[in-house]
Formats: sequence, C-alpha cells, structure tokens
Amino acid sequence: MSAVDQNPSTLNYIKTVENFLGASGIWPSNIFSDKLQPLVFRVHKQTLPYHTMLIVIGGLHYLSDNFHRMSFLDMGHIILSTFLAMVTAMRSVVPNLKVYAALVTKLGREIHLMHFAHKGPYYEEMNKMVDKASYIYTKIIVVIMYLAMLMFNFAPMYNNAKNVLISKTENYTMEFALYYSYPGFKPLNYFPTTTLYNFYLSYNCGIMLCGLDLVLFLMIFQLIGHVYILRHNLENFPSPKNKVVLNIGDLPRYKNKENCMVEMFDAKENEEVRVRLAECIEHHKIIIRFTDEISIVFGPILAFNYMFHMVGCCLLLLECSAGNQIIRYGPLTTVVFGQLIQISVMFEMLGAETEKLKDSAYFVPWECMNTSNRRTAHIMLHKMQDKISIKALGLAAVGVNTMMGILKTTFSYYAFLQTMND
Repeated sequence: MSAVDQNPSTLNYIKTVENFLGASGIWPSNIFSDKLQPLVFRVHKQTLPYHTMLIVIGGLHYLSDNFHRMSFLDMGHIILSTFLAMVTAMRSVVPNLKVYAALVTKLGREIHLMHFAHKGPYYEEMNKMVDKASYIYTKIIVVIMYLAMLMFNFAPMYNNAKNVLISKTENYTMEFALYYSYPGFKPLNYFPTTTLYNFYLSYNCGIMLCGLDLVLFLMIFQLIGHVYILRHNLENFPSPKNKVVLNIGDLPRYKNKENCMVEMFDAKENEEVRVRLAECIEHHKIIIRFTDEISIVFGPILAFNYMFHMVGCCLLLLECSAGNQIIRYGPLTTVVFGQLIQISVMFEMLGAETEKLKDSAYFVPWECMNTSNRRTAHIMLHKMQDKISIKALGLAAVGVNTMMGILKTTFSYYAFLQTMND
C-alpha cells in the first residue's frame, strides 16, 4: 500500500486513542469513516457538562454547610475537587463543539504526516519519528491517568475498609473521594451509589484532564514535524546546475576586465524553482492556519488551565505534605504538574523551531533566480520572520516563561498555606 492510500487509523497509538477517548467524544468517531457514535456515548457526551456543573454546585454547598467543622486539609480537598469539577465541566463542552470536531478531523485527514510521507525520504523519516514519539507519549498518558484515578478513589475505600471491617472504629464517618451535598440529599444516606458515581466522575475528570491534552500534544507533534520538513526543504534548496558566463569587459566600469563565471538558474530551472517556492510558501501557510485553528479552540482551555494551576498546584502540595496522603494525591499531583510542564515545554519547542525558519529561509539561493522568483523569495522571507506561537485567549503566550511564573506563585502560596496550617 502506498503512503498516499494509508490511513492513520491503522497506527497503534491512534487505535489506543480511539479506544481511550471514543466514548467521551474527544476523539470523534467519524474522522476516518462516516459511522455515527453509539447513542449511549452521544447522550453521555452531551449531558456530561450539565451534571459536572451540578457537582460543582454540590461541592460549594457542602463546603458552606460544613465550613466550621472541617479541618484545614479537608477544606483544601473540597476546594481542589470542586476546581477539578470546574475543569471537567468546561472541558466537557469542547467535544460538543463543531469547530473542535472539524479540527480533529483535519488532523486525521489532512495534517497527519502520513499523508505527506510519499513526497520523499525525509518526509517518511519524519513521519516515523513523530509516530514513535506519539506512540510512547500516548501509552504514558493512559497509564498515568488510570493510576491517578484509581489511587484517588482507592485511598478512601481503603480507609473505610480498615476502620469499619478491620479495626471496627466507633463513630467513624465514612470517607468519599468527592464530597457534595444538596438540600434534602446527604451522600452518607446513599453510600454505595455515591461511591460508584464518584468513580464515574473521577474517570471523566481524568479523561477530560488528560485526554484533551493528549489530542493537543498529538497536534503539536505533527506541527513540529511539519516545521522540521519545511526547514529541511529550505536548507536543501537546489543550486543551479550550470554556470553562466557574464561578459563584463564591454562595460565602462569594468573596461579590460576578464569575463566572470556566475551560477544562475536557466529558464527551465527557474520554472522548477517557482514551483518549489510555491510549495514552501503553501507548506508555511498550512502550518500557520492549523496553529491559528488550535489557538481558537484551545485558547480558552489553556487560559482556564493556568488559573487552575495557580490554585490546584499549591493545594496538591499542601495535601501531599501530610505524610499519609501521598498515595492518594501523589499520582494526581504528577498529572497536574506534568500537564503544566508538558504544555509549556511543548509550545516552547514549537515556537523555537518556527523561529529557526527565518534562518533556514536564507539558505535559499535567491541571488541565482530571475526577477520574478526573487520577488517570491522576498515575500517568503518576510512571512517567515514572525514566530508562530499559541496564546491563551490571544493574551498570554503559552511557554516556559509563563510556566516559571506560575510555579513561583505556586510555591509562594504553598509556603503561605503551610504557615496557616501550622
């Protein structure tokens, strides 16, 4: 099968993504076919934003009802879980947006490097490299997500079993992974149902927290691959095959001088150069367009992410500082801090590679072209001067500098909360 006819759905990591994210709608079912998502999945996808918002309201109600009876660490847990519910509610809206479905479909049907692998050995090499990185990253994210979800729910279940079945502790209050209440509804009165529902909510939180980022990173991997290919094409632009003799002896300024040999493209080569320049410009447009589309869809999510990290990271550090809570909060802390670092580093890499495009463009032998191609080369050079970056809501640039600012603020807040806890 030729590279043109291949379908990215045959790749192992794409199959993993389809199985991992298909039910939530984060990976649309009709990317590579016209089949509809099963009805139960569609209902789940469309109702998830509503009942996660109910959990946010329930968490705030529980916090207000029990504010004076809770310990400092318990209060931190309620605030953290309510913020996670907010993140889940906001992110669960995204799979229902047509613009998101169109973006992911474009990734699978147009942008994926497999559709370009037939164009040359370097295209194929870069496609394999990006696929390998995507495969490894996908497996890691899936494992960490399930581990964080299980540990977050396992800790209260273990404490309940230990105190009720083994130690038989008197006046012991059953623990939950998530706490919420409503007028007329108390979780303790529906303990088995609430515990199972908490598993369902934790699963959806993990899917929305890790799944959307996974799709975003797969897009960034492909974009970085495209940038590498464009740089390679610019830096390996063909030179003229023949030298041309310029007769300058008849010019007054160069009287009695010998003729000089210069490299210039002939008419046929100039036509080939025109096509190559057009391909490079079009490739650059594809990268810019897809980056802009990512900014439109993921910009609000990234902005809310930064707000969540300002609060969530310091609370997670505070909860982990209690020695007996490391098993429960350790994997979740790894996910949240890892998310912040990965997003920042990944976008910094994309910006750094696109910034090198202007240097690569100067490898193009514009001085050997005819006037028309020189004008085209000049336009291309001008277009490639700007760094391609993704911004949160078009304001804050997503990158390492923003990450460092958040981490500094996180540790400052953590130190402040520690003194309050003491």
